[in-house]
This record gives sequence, C-alpha cells and structure tokens, in this order.
Amino acid sequence: MDNTTIQDLLTEVAQPSRYLGTEVNRVVKDPATVDLHMVLAFPDLYDIGTSHFGIQILYALLNKRDGIYAERVFAPAPDMEALLKEKGEPLFSLETRTPLSDFHVVGFSLLYELNYTSVLTMLDLSGIPFLAKDRDDSHPLVIAGGPCAFNPEPVADIFDFLIIGDGEEALVEVAEAIAAWRKGGGDKEALFCEVEKIAGVYVPSRFDVSYEALSDSGATVPVVTAKNPSAPRVKRAIVPELSRDSFPEKPVIPFGKPVHDRLRLEISRGCTRGCRFCQASMIYRPVRERSVDDLLSLSTESLITTGYNDISLLSLSTGDYEQLAELMRGITSGCCADGEKVAVSLPSIRAGRLTGELMEIIKNVRKTGFTIAPEAGTQRLRDVINKGITEEDIIGTVKSAFELGWTTIKLYFMIGLPTETDEDLQGIVDLVKTLRGLSRNKRAAINVSVSTFIPKPHSVFQWEGQITKDEAWEKICWLKESLRMRGVTLKWGSTDISWLEGIWSRGDRRLTSLLIRAWEKGCRLDGWSEYMNLPLWREAVEEEGLDWDLLCRRERGLDEPLAWDHIDSGVSKGYLKKERARALAASLTPDCRYGDCSGCGICDFKTIRPVICDSLAGDALAAKPQPPAPGPFIKYSLAYTKLGNARYFGHLELVNIVTKAFRRAGLTIEKSHGYNPRPRLTFSDPMPLGMESMEEQFVVSVASELSAGEIKDKLNQHLVEGIEIRDIKPFVKIKGPKDDTFRYKVQARSDLFDAHCLSKFMELNNFIIEKKGKKGNIKEVDLKLFVRGVEIHSPSQLTIDLKGIDGVVIRPDLAVKHIFSLTDDAAAHLGLVKTCRIDEVS
Repeated sequence: MDNTTIQDLLTEVAQPSRYLGTEVNRVVKDPATVDLHMVLAFPDLYDIGTSHFGIQILYALLNKRDGIYAERVFAPAPDMEALLKEKGEPLFSLETRTPLSDFHVVGFSLLYELNYTSVLTMLDLSGIPFLAKDRDDSHPLVIAGGPCAFNPEPVADIFDFLIIGDGEEALVEVAEAIAAWRKGGGDKEALFCEVEKIAGVYVPSRFDVSYEALSDSGATVPVVTAKNPSAPRVKRAIVPELSRDSFPEKPVIPFGKPVHDRLRLEISRGCTRGCRFCQASMIYRPVRERSVDDLLSLSTESLITTGYNDISLLSLSTGDYEQLAELMRGITSGCCADGEKVAVSLPSIRAGRLTGELMEIIKNVRKTGFTIAPEAGTQRLRDVINKGITEEDIIGTVKSAFELGWTTIKLYFMIGLPTETDEDLQGIVDLVKTLRGLSRNKRAAINVSVSTFIPKPHSVFQWEGQITKDEAWEKICWLKESLRMRGVTLKWGSTDISWLEGIWSRGDRRLTSLLIRAWEKGCRLDGWSEYMNLPLWREAVEEEGLDWDLLCRRERGLDEPLAWDHIDSGVSKGYLKKERARALAASLTPDCRYGDCSGCGICDFKTIRPVICDSLAGDALAAKPQPPAPGPFIKYSLAYTKLGNARYFGHLELVNIVTKAFRRAGLTIEKSHGYNPRPRLTFSDPMPLGMESMEEQFVVSVASELSAGEIKDKLNQHLVEGIEIRDIKPFVKIKGPKDDTFRYKVQARSDLFDAHCLSKFMELNNFIIEKKGKKGNIKEVDLKLFVRGVEIHSPSQLTIDLKGIDGVVIRPDLAVKHIFSLTDDAAAHLGLVKTCRIDEVS
C-alpha cells in the first residue's frame, strides 16, 4: 500500500497510532529474503491484542528464525473498517503494510468466542474467502490457535488447520513444515498429511461430521470422526516446562492506551486447584512454574529493554506460586534502569494464601485494588465447585488486606452455578455484609462483580445447562436490591453477552452459517458492549432455524456425543465424569500439588509432570546494593522533531513514549512528590493530531554525569521513528508573555492556492471566523489578528506565519481553509509542518 493512501487513512480515523507499526522492539525484516512470510492476526482491537502475552511469545519465537518473518495485524475499529471499504483498500499488516492476502499464512488467535465476527471482518477486508473449501492456491493458508480451539467446531470450516494447546513449539514446527512444503511443491493435501503428524494440529477437512438424533430431547448432536482411523483424536500440544527461550525479553511496546501497559511476567502456567466450572484449570494442566532465578533475570533484562517500571505477575493462580514471597522480595529489592523502585501489580490472591511473610512484602506494593474470587456465597456451593476455600479463609484474607492499607476490595461471584438455590444468593449478600464490616475506614469500598455461569468444553460442568437470560437478570435484580448498602457497589456482566457466549461455547459446525449470517447483518466486535447488537443476533438465530434451549439451556447426557470429543485435552472424560459426581455430592477433591495424584490423566511422569520451583539456595537473594540517590538534577530544555508517523501521536502517548525512552537510556528524571510520584516533564502546547513539526520543546530535570550532548545522543538511540532530539541546553525561564509566532509549511495535493484570494484577504481590515474552544464551545475570532504573513511558493505550496494571542492559537489548516475558501475535504488533506519560531528566521 502506497504512503499517500496510508496517510489518508490515518488522517481520518480516531486513533491512528493503532495502525502505525513503528513501536519499540518491533521486528523489521525484508519479506523477500525469508522462506515464510506470515502474519499473526488478533481478532480484537489493538488496545486488547497488544496486551496479550501469548502473541508476544509467538512473535518473538517466530522472528528468531532467520527464514521466517512474522508480522502483526489487529481487528480494525469500526471507523477504519468503514474507511477501508469506502476506499477499496485491503487490511494491511503493521510492520510492512502488506495486504493480508499477500502473506503465505494468516494465523488467528482465538481467545474469546465473541471475537469470531472479527475473524470474518479481517478476512473480508483482505479479499480472502471465509471457508477453507472456497480458497485456492492463490490464497494464504488460514490457521488458528488459542483456548477456543479446544472446541474448534463452530469455526472449523473457516480454517485450514488449528493448533490445540501450547503453541511455542507446535507453531514453530508448523511454520517450518509450511516453509519446506512451499519449497518442495505439492498440493494442500500433501501439506495436511505432514502437519497433522505434529502434536496438537487439527485439520478439520480430514474429519467427517454426521448428526445423530436424540430421542429423549429432540436434539440432533454432531459425531466427528477421523478419516484416518490410526489417529482418531487430536492430542493437545504441551510444553513440558517454561524455558527462557519462550519468554519475549524484548516485548513490543504498544502505543495508545493498551489494557495492560506494564511488563507482564508469566510466573507459571496451569492450575491444579480443579475448580469444576473452570476450563482453564483443565486445558492448561499440569502446573509449570518458572524458577525464581529465571524470573528475576528476565524481569531485569526486560525492564531495561522496555522502559517499564511496573510489573504484573501473570498466572492462573498467582497466590499458588510456590516461592511467591521470595520472588516478590527479589523484584521489589531491585530498581529500574533509572534507579526508580520497581512497582509490582499484584493480581488476585487466593483466600488463605496470604502468609505473614507475604503480607510484610506487600506492604511496600502500590495499593490499587485487592481482588478475591469466592465465586459462591455459601460453603455448600463452594464445595460443589471445588473452590477449596472456607468463609474463614475469605474473612481472614480480606481483613489482612484492609490492615495492609487496601481500601478497595473486589469480589467475584457467579450466578447460575449447578445446584444453586436462593440460599446461595442470600449467602452472597451475607458474606458481603460481613466483609464490609471488617474495616473502620469510611473510605473502604467493596466492589462486587457478578457473572453468569457458562458451561465450557473440557470442564467438569461441560454437560450442565445454562440459565436463561431472563433468569440471570432476575437474580441480578434481586442482588441489586439486597446489596444497597454504604460502601458496596455491584457490577454485573451483560446477560445478553452471556447468552450469546453460551451458544458458541458448546456449538458445532452448524453454527458457521449463523456466524456468517450475523456478520452479514452487521454484527461486529460483539465482546464490546458498545458494539454488541443483540437484536441482529436474534434475527440471525431465528433465520437459521436454531433453538436456543437446545443450544444452550439443555443439559447434555453423560454418554451423548459432544462436538469436541475428538479433541484430547489430556484430561480424561472418565475423570470429568467422576468429578461431576463428586460435585453433586458437594465433595472436595484435594489439590494434587499438595497431595496424591487425582488421576486426571494429564501426567505421564516422564516428560509431562508438575514443575514446581525450588527456593533459591544460600544468599542468592541477599540484599542488593542500592544505587546512590540521584542528583543533582539539572533542568534542560530539549527541542525535538515530530515528523512522519510521529504526527499521529496524541499528547499523552508522546509523554509515555518519551518517559520510557529516558528509562531505556538509563537516564533518571526528577519525580514529583507524594504517594504516586510521576516524572516531571513539561511539554509545549500539544499539537493538533496529524501535524508535523521541525521543532517542539519539553523541559525536564535529569540527574546524569553525562554532558548535554551525550544525553541527547543517548536519548536518540531509544526514541521511536519520527521523534529526534535536535537540541538540548540548560533551561532558562523567560519572563513575560509566551505568545509566539510560528511558521508553517503547507502542502496541497493540487493547485489550491490562488494569489488573488490571498490579496483580497490581506486587504481586509478584519476577517471573523468561528473557532472551537478547548471545551468544545464555539467562539468568534478575527483571523487577521493571528496571520502575520503568507507567502505562496507555488499553487500547491505556501508558508504561513501565525501568532498566538493571549493563549489562543489558530490551526494553520483552519486559517488556510478560510483564506483560500477551501472545502472541508481539501483542508483535511493539507500537509502541515511547523518549521520554526518566526523570531529565529534570519
């Protein structure tokens, strides 16, 4: 895609930085020099996708191979989707802006069923047919992986093949197999024969689907049978242990406001708690912990390469990490590259796991919100779901959290769990009241979050029915009334979204036509409440002749075929049935981490087994020497450019980019005082989005023994494309008014600048225009007072000098639009560059 087209697109969308692809730590290769050119496609917005740790892992692993180049693409926001369609342009990758149809492989991450319409959007914008059977050799291979692939059937007809389970080794092996196939030639069937030999690879076209009617319920269920009788099931790919090689030491640093703007540290994978509603506790077994030594080393290296000063510990159950206190002590005793203390964002701590040692360490952790998930309000129901915690555990943990300084406690509950009664709902209310009374702080708050139970494949409750949307709403309304008390806030998940998610969770291939129909009606980004359009989904369900009760509410028979029976998660179906029986008896199953093997079937105790890290020996975690206090601080004024793609950074994005660059450069910025110190950076007035500048300014106090020139050179090594420090000098405060005059270069795409129009304007005594203020209010100003001079260099190029008056400034495109009577569209496509202050022009 040519640069002019890209600039047109970026000029007209709300958050253009989502589509730049110039982030720190991105990988740049020449696609012509590799054997396999693939794109990792995330079917959700950039803000969500760039925060996902899995895509960072795969991006780093694939790009370590010389013969492979993996780029990234995310679902476009609605404004970009509409613009691409309007202009007839294809969806493009971030790094090289290559249309998706030109890649060898498009690989989707399936993390959430309600992202499926975004898969179709991305394929449609790329001119790639939805169904695998409709694609020929001119199209890329379309593959997928992620937790939703454990029931691939609702979207199986879309993909050439899917990877079930851990992708680190499987995807690299698949990529190398595709590269070899491309070199050797042959049809797709030859490739499919090869890749299905790789652990975890599911090729839907090599399985037949028939349908069996159930006499007792009237339902028709799918039976999926392998064409190759020697491989009747697809066994999940499992990485035996988490190695350093699988950790992205240089993760891509996203622009904008990602969901998680911090270093994410995966401390373990898998969970043995065995909560019976939880799919993740089954499909990610066994537990594999990273060693404390590796984690401390990786965090130190990654803080340097990213410029983050905040770490989030990532796992299914952080409180179960065996050496959590040791790890926390090691992280919090370290410092970032600029000498600042590392902040640790601690996710939920399981009730009963908050030890005295851990409490002492947590005292120094930044207090945001403390999260705990009782899931159910009574001990009976907690035993049914095998939560493994008591009310005493919950009370003790929350009491400790209040004592440690937390003022906000977040509680997660589920409604509609199997065997739930009115007493269980009352139990939620009673427990919240008890917890609210544990703090005497008037500012203490309890935030209660409620979601609807959705049966998931491969979980113990995969056979259960789901309550209806109306039933869920009735329970939520009762809780709303019952939890009206001081300091308690109730939030709930959308019952519409839960209804739709329930359909897809246990669906089969018959849902593919529903997906396409809903997408054709306009369903997009269904996981976002602002975009979800349930009436369109209802229409699609009715037109497809589907019965929601049969899809979602119906309880499955223990011996009936399930759509995902051909997918082997490693946990046996017999174990799940046994656990279901124990659930109905409210009988607990102990965590095998601390007791005997529960016989789930995942471990062979040779290559696949639990990996629990040991405590560090000796003085490995001895107190680290702390760096001397920074100083003295010297205040500098820095002049910088904002050119090319950098013109699309908003002010807050720019501050974030510069702050991280200082940290990566090892330069310490003076911080503000108070509970949450922030770097003291003062930027000149924000420029309009889309305008370039040869010289902007910011002021900062830096503690460094380096000279100003050395600081400049060091900083420029870590800034993003388009931002460059041009000058640095000690700051001198200038007294008096700060209304400067700036010169702008204006470039049009056609001959728009008529000397006659300019003469008429210059002859006028005044020229009143309407200008929108910072608060959106419209006011009239005299344009003549702001325009110091205009010089036409050609019919498509001019310079204009504009003066600020009492803090009011006029955008050059607005001024030029009125002077030359341009249309809104012509003014929107002017190229604008701020070149200098007028008093600097000789």
